[in-house]
Amino acid sequence: MLPPKHCNINLTGPIPRWDEAIPLGNGILGSLFWGPMEHLRISVDIAGLWLRRRPHEELDKEFTYAKLVELARKGDVAETRRIFDTPYARPTPTKIPAGHLFLDGLPRGSYQASLDLGTAVASFSQNGTIILRVFLCMGRPVGVLMLPEAYRDATLTVERPSFGNGTQAAEAGNSVSPGSLQQLALPDANLETEDGMIGFSQKVDDRTAYTLLCKKCGTTLYYTAVQAESVEKASRLAKLELCAAEDMGAEKLLQQHKRWWQQYWGKSSLQLPDETLEQLWYRANYFLAAGSEPGNAPMPLQGVWCADDDQLPPWKGDYHNDLNTQFTYCHYLTANHPEQGKVFLDYLWSLRPQAAKFARAFYGTAGECLPSVMDIDGGALGGWPMYSLSPTNQIWLCQMFYEYYRLTGDKEFLRTRVEPYFTATAACLEELLQEGPDGKLVLPVSSSPEIHDDEAASWLTPNSNYDLALLHYLFHTLVQIEYQLGNPRGYWHAIEAKLAPLSVDTETGLMLSPNETLQETHRHFSHAMAIEPLCMLRYENPQDRSVIDATVDHLVHLGSGQWVGFSFGWMALLQIARSNGNGALYELHRFAEHFLSRNGFHLNGDYKNSGVCDFHYRPFTLEADFLAAHAVQKMLLRSEKNHIEVLPACPQGWKNEPVAFQNLRAENGLLISYQRTADGKHSLTVKATQDGSWYLCNTHCWVTLQAGQTQSYQWTEENKK
Repeated sequence: MLPPKHCNINLTGPIPRWDEAIPLGNGILGSLFWGPMEHLRISVDIAGLWLRRRPHEELDKEFTYAKLVELARKGDVAETRRIFDTPYARPTPTKIPAGHLFLDGLPRGSYQASLDLGTAVASFSQNGTIILRVFLCMGRPVGVLMLPEAYRDATLTVERPSFGNGTQAAEAGNSVSPGSLQQLALPDANLETEDGMIGFSQKVDDRTAYTLLCKKCGTTLYYTAVQAESVEKASRLAKLELCAAEDMGAEKLLQQHKRWWQQYWGKSSLQLPDETLEQLWYRANYFLAAGSEPGNAPMPLQGVWCADDDQLPPWKGDYHNDLNTQFTYCHYLTANHPEQGKVFLDYLWSLRPQAAKFARAFYGTAGECLPSVMDIDGGALGGWPMYSLSPTNQIWLCQMFYEYYRLTGDKEFLRTRVEPYFTATAACLEELLQEGPDGKLVLPVSSSPEIHDDEAASWLTPNSNYDLALLHYLFHTLVQIEYQLGNPRGYWHAIEAKLAPLSVDTETGLMLSPNETLQETHRHFSHAMAIEPLCMLRYENPQDRSVIDATVDHLVHLGSGQWVGFSFGWMALLQIARSNGNGALYELHRFAEHFLSRNGFHLNGDYKNSGVCDFHYRPFTLEADFLAAHAVQKMLLRSEKNHIEVLPACPQGWKNEPVAFQNLRAENGLLISYQRTADGKHSLTVKATQDGSWYLCNTHCWVTLQAGQTQSYQWTEENKK
């Protein structure tokens, strides 16, 4: 089912900023349409376009875990910053934009811009008359602009980003951006003018070049951006793409494009008595397909919409593996779009050689571990090392592999991908663990992202709850994997048994560490990992219930002063964990009202100055959009240990309202469709993609199905009583 019309992105122009633009994407290219109509700006990004060049000086020879441990124990913050923060302050490596186009010749004045999510086609109109339609072809690095005959004379020009040439002085950056593009010192671009095509080819570094070209064909304008190993290859491929697009023609490309999106939207849908939550979910699914395409680079912080303000993208547009990448790819499985999300898992798998190299060079261990703040090649970027170089973040990446197995039931994936990835990670962590005076295994130093920023107090010993929860998850899941593969050994269970239990305070719930409780509002609920997203504590267990309640109540008590956008989605998940649908609804509405740009982009801070938090900046990142969608799904469907429950966290205001969803994915690949009418009639359909048995909590029965089988159930509120 196509997204409802109220989920479309409708803007009144002129659009003043790139982060408020109409966003188009196909997982290969991203484009932002903004500015005045008479000089419409089209920002262009290429998935995976990075300046990979590192400074001539290598990382400090003391850039090692052993040195980090030494400095942490000394409390030497200044030396820690000198060694480990310096690489992040350098402008490269970094994600970079490809350039921008300008469409000239359209009428002046205000306009209406609309992105139809169902077709991923944007239209621009004045006084009810469409004067421009645009789309990015799914499966091709090609954008198409379609004009009416009256604007046949409109022209398209291409501009290179404001890359410097090495003559500019270095520019000091800040915690969000290391400065302007002019620091990058790229060689001059080669102009391209051949067969009616105009544009440029840009060498980026020794491994990367790209070409941005456009061509006008009557009332249709085509553009492409192609990345390759050399300028010559990029130029050749770009010209071939434009020629192929011209040969096929705009209408045929449009029909292919629409068919792709129709199939995509047919995989799942929902209908809620809350337009805000519908909008959060459908827009997140649009961003997923627009930003993540099989065979291409996965989404970094900004997906395929790199900043177009002559600055380096926020946080270099990198891969933050201490929350951001995990939340970016958290909702896609339940949404029944495994192909789009598996892009990130394939990427992590391709980085295994780099992960092994980093484990040896930095940690001095066997096994595999990626840096938690990294470039597209898996190289360490540095930054606050207590989090950017924390080894347990690798376990959070492991969870993403296991979740794919859990929600698809793909036993071959479990055997060939999940088990090797977990085992290699465990090999690294096992070597780092040390036996403490009480016989328990502890890490030499510990932290809890991003508590106490980069101060000496950020080191939480003997072990933070964040690290402990992840370590318990790692070894416990390895035990489960061995049973699932029919090869139980007991080895991993013995290691888990030597880990300390989580630290709990009766008043505040989960602690930061055995020696410290959370005493002030903070954006990162890292101490609560055991509740969400690891789901180690469950509300139905009496011994867990009081811990969950105390933890969540304490966070609410501390307030949202130091929260950012993703904090609200995370709090919604914590409320859902205790079946508090009203609490989840409240947090999701706060997120939607205060942290989203007009186009749905998450801007991190309370940029409207509404008072909901103390951060008022607006750097764009995508992880909170997907986290909010994940929370919406968890309100509708719970899937744990082969127990399936619909509406586990139903808000009170929905009790007498229609609710429906189609083909949300549960454990072992079970597809769930559900409908509740206003008069209290319930319909539930389960379709198996794998053989299995599931307990349906709402109907109090077990269902056993073979792959391809479907079973339906109906009941009323009276029947249930």
